[in-house]
Amino acid sequence: MKSNSFVQVLLLGALWGAAFMFMRVAAPEFGAFAMAAARVSIASVFMLVIVAALRLPLEFRARWKTYLAIGAVNTTIPFIAYSFAALHIPAGYSAIANSTTPVWTALIMWLWFKEKLGIAKWIGIVFAFAGVLVLVGLQPLALTPMVLAGIAAAIAAAGMYASASFLIKRYLTGESGFAGATGMVWGAAMWLVLPGLLSAPAVMPSTKAWGAILALAVFSTAAGYGLLFHLIKTIGPQRASSVAFLFPAFAAFWGWLILSEPITFNMAAGMVIVLMGTALVSSGGATDGPTTFWERLRDQLLYPLLLSILTGRLRRRLAQYIRSNTTIFRFELQQARIGYLASGLSAPVDEVMADLRLTRVIDFADPWLSLLRSDAWFRQHVKVTAPTRVPGQGALFVIFHFGGGWWMSRYFRLIGERISIIMFRGFAGSSASDRLAQAFGMMRMKWIERICRSPLIVTNDGGVKQKMCEVWQRGDHVYIASDIPPVLVRGTVGVPFFGGTGYFPLRPFVLAADQKVPVYMLVGVWDAKTLQPTLSICELTGATPREQLETLVANYEALMRARPGAWHLWGEWPLFFDKQQG
Repeated sequence: MKSNSFVQVLLLGALWGAAFMFMRVAAPEFGAFAMAAARVSIASVFMLVIVAALRLPLEFRARWKTYLAIGAVNTTIPFIAYSFAALHIPAGYSAIANSTTPVWTALIMWLWFKEKLGIAKWIGIVFAFAGVLVLVGLQPLALTPMVLAGIAAAIAAAGMYASASFLIKRYLTGESGFAGATGMVWGAAMWLVLPGLLSAPAVMPSTKAWGAILALAVFSTAAGYGLLFHLIKTIGPQRASSVAFLFPAFAAFWGWLILSEPITFNMAAGMVIVLMGTALVSSGGATDGPTTFWERLRDQLLYPLLLSILTGRLRRRLAQYIRSNTTIFRFELQQARIGYLASGLSAPVDEVMADLRLTRVIDFADPWLSLLRSDAWFRQHVKVTAPTRVPGQGALFVIFHFGGGWWMSRYFRLIGERISIIMFRGFAGSSASDRLAQAFGMMRMKWIERICRSPLIVTNDGGVKQKMCEVWQRGDHVYIASDIPPVLVRGTVGVPFFGGTGYFPLRPFVLAADQKVPVYMLVGVWDAKTLQPTLSICELTGATPREQLETLVANYEALMRARPGAWHLWGEWPLFFDKQQG
């Protein structure tokens, strides 16, 4: 799904999530059936006026039976079912049942249309549904016959919504999705107007209640159904149905924003999980162009989180899937492929890119792993191939890592070593997307700082030299990655690198020499098969800071030649040979 389509799904979720708030205002004065009848009747009149003004082809004579049928399946029957369910089960159960709509849609596509959905969409469905469970929570409920009937009615209503989406795709999208939506809303009004009149309230509802009905009609019904028909036409029923996951999240959001209702931790966590799952369900197979919003959400958040949570065979299966799925970190690896080929290494490029794909996901999984895994897990699983303690008080740690290196900071804290992290923030881009990406990067770094309990030293904030000296004077260590593209740092020098001259920062080594601080190279490697971390530590000896840097770069090169997929900066490969960038 393109970014604009994903935004449209979010907008539809916001419109329909707001409906819950409007209904809470109108229902006490109108009653269920009268409220629904007023809503769809006003909406159908409003939409018919727009259709007439725009001269859209409604084709009423040929399609009125279709409008009645789909109006019944998509609106009338589900509404009656949910009204019955509301009498016997809590609202949270109805919200969960409504969120099964994408599951029903997926099953219909799988069983009737023989379409393979792929593991990504199934994981997304499970993830989003779990998010709804976290968001709304479940209260103990005695399973009486009427309770079971209420649950069955709510689930059946979700199935009706799923079925209706295919009917809409087949019969009503046509040239103008809005015209089809108008006909369907008219059909629903025809079914509901008589029950609404028979159950009309004895006392005229207040202006506030009528305002809520008007908002329901214009925003949640007219605009909502118009957008739904457009989405079904452009991205298909299965992806469009993922909006059902968003209803409880947006209902909670609007309740907080308008009605000042509190947002609990469960609600916030559920919203985040629902959003990630919806992005995955809504995913498409983009093969070119810039990375879309949902791809970033999937690659930088969802897959890393799953990889950090899963264990054993499931974790290894997911790792295999990540290695084989060429859409993961698609745009980044397109650039990395070019850089790797320019290096002249002979390892098969597809194998290197598969390894690098897993590297990037593990890199983003690293903060989750550091947050979710216990100290006992780190003690049990981290394999150290050098002394577990670094001799001396205060050192400069320069790192090379395959798939995340912040767990090394967590490990050192575990064994009693205190570390401050140097963060090369870089420069803000000119576009809003670049600035947003940088802001996200800084937010991630702040999160890493909190997880690892290691303070950040940000290069752009000034006073870096003084801060590093203060850390060493306390007997703590400074943690730095020196394979940073020269365009992001100053004070680089040329050293032998892959048969040419590469440019790397020398200043940290000079400062360490001035302060008489030892320099260590840390290598963190995740085994590609077992996904277990290994840490090696070696002191960089040399008479001068330049010799220490040359030894470090030579070690980098040896590691890169042995396992090219261990280096995540192939996309910036040319920058390391550009003297002007230093």
